[in-house]
Amino acid sequence: MNKKIIKFLWSYLKEYKIQYIIGAIFIIVSSLLGVVSGYLNGISVEKITTLEFKLAILALVIYFICNIIKSMLRKVSNVIFQKISNNGMEKITYNVFEKVGLLPAKAFEEKSSGELINRVTSDSTNIVSNLNQLVWIGSDIIAVLVISVYILANSWIIFAEILIYLVIFYFYTKKYMPKLKENQKNIKKDIDATTSKVNEAIRGVREIRALGIREKINKRVKGDITKLFKKRNETIEFTESYYATVRNMNSILETTVFISCIVLLVYNQVSLTFVIAMTWYIYRFMYLFESFTNISTSFQTLIVSAERILELLDNSLYKDINFGKVNKKVDGNIEFKNITFRYSEDEPIILNDFNLEIEKNKVTALVGRSGGGKTTIFNLLLRYFDASDGNILIDGIKIQDFSEKSLQNNIAIIRQDPFLFNLSILENFKIIDDKVSLKSIREYCKKSEIDDYIMSLPKGYDTLIGEGGINLSGGQKQRLAIARALMKESKILLLDEATSALDNVNQEKIKKVIMKLSKDHTIVVVAHRLSTIIDADRICFIDKGKVKVSGTHEELMKNSKDYKELYLNDSLE
Repeated sequence: MNKKIIKFLWSYLKEYKIQYIIGAIFIIVSSLLGVVSGYLNGISVEKITTLEFKLAILALVIYFICNIIKSMLRKVSNVIFQKISNNGMEKITYNVFEKVGLLPAKAFEEKSSGELINRVTSDSTNIVSNLNQLVWIGSDIIAVLVISVYILANSWIIFAEILIYLVIFYFYTKKYMPKLKENQKNIKKDIDATTSKVNEAIRGVREIRALGIREKINKRVKGDITKLFKKRNETIEFTESYYATVRNMNSILETTVFISCIVLLVYNQVSLTFVIAMTWYIYRFMYLFESFTNISTSFQTLIVSAERILELLDNSLYKDINFGKVNKKVDGNIEFKNITFRYSEDEPIILNDFNLEIEKNKVTALVGRSGGGKTTIFNLLLRYFDASDGNILIDGIKIQDFSEKSLQNNIAIIRQDPFLFNLSILENFKIIDDKVSLKSIREYCKKSEIDDYIMSLPKGYDTLIGEGGINLSGGQKQRLAIARALMKESKILLLDEATSALDNVNQEKIKKVIMKLSKDHTIVVVAHRLSTIIDADRICFIDKGKVKVSGTHEELMKNSKDYKELYLNDSLE
């Protein structure tokens, strides 16, 4: 375990250091009492052979008392360490979850949801649960060291036999560990892939059934599950081969030590107490070796999980998005100045020396052919990504200078497929502002033409909408998302095809709502259906990462062949 991982674990456990010390003392004392028990067992047998029954009984009484005290100390220490582990796991789990929420958008494109979920849940649990085993193995080592001193004091021959075994055991285990760690890493990757595909299949169950591909998806998921458990079976075979070899080595040591004890006893080199105690102590060694064998798997799991978590927490995979300190309500003027952006080094440039000014309290529409960079403009404005060159300004202030809370409060986005929480309709609003009244919520919903539908439901605003809004149609989800954005009262509203799933009647109603909102809001619309934005104050035709032409609908129909062609094609669809 390297210093980085030790430092990481200590940062979560240091506040419990007093409890750890107390628990460790209890464990050490209980282990030492176990050592004493072996010695007392030897004395009692030897005194029986010499007919010293009173001393034999006294030794057994002390033996009984030691075991009672050992049992009590073990119980208390178990409670202490399990509580510390649970508290540590709680903090690690939350911190990793919090960190995932701060990752740049690039992380969610490169990493599957299954991998990120497992780093939050399973890896956090693995760290703390396996850490307890390390504490217990430490107490066993202390007990064995005391036993080793006792053995050396009585017979250097038996001590040398055990020492030779330890050297052989060390090199054999050292050879085994790297392969075990590699296996654990591969299993983690397979778990991530399986979790991601299962999650995807469950979330998309309606579409999967509608497309008639349920059997294909099942086959796809089964392939991942089969691969995962095949890898686990390979690990089981590998580890069991290791365990079998260690058990054989233990049997050789046990037989060698017992033969040596008998020979030394015959030649009066050791006492009968020592021989009887060795029948106890040799099993403590066997237990320790088996503990090392068992804990090797747990230890490697802990290391792999800690490394995966540290990759997130110490920003070695992705850097944090740094925000500024400006915290203010904006007027809503937006300017893109000489923006250059590509999603990665091996991908083409999306925006190239891009310039655009968006006036406050106006509706600005971004149109153009697919891949022109329209959605990218929203991603940059929301700081899901940062431009490699140029600046984006809101009211003349660089967006990097705004605090995270200020930027989020000033901008709201309604997407083509909005995300809704698996809560009731009311709770989807309350999660943003728990003080908002039902009356206010209904007003927002009336503006987005969804209130009548909600009130027609048996439970009204207490209706559970399902995961991702699965119990609502596409148009209903969008209207609900628009209402939620209106409640947020952000100055800047971004609409990414937000009316695409509405019928013509409701589309016209939403268009009127948007036009009314533009009196107090800066509204930017990305649209493919150009009929939804013909009333915009300004329409910008984006092509090859630049604003090719801009103006009103009438102006562009007269002056832009590209826009006219796009509009006429859209009208024919």
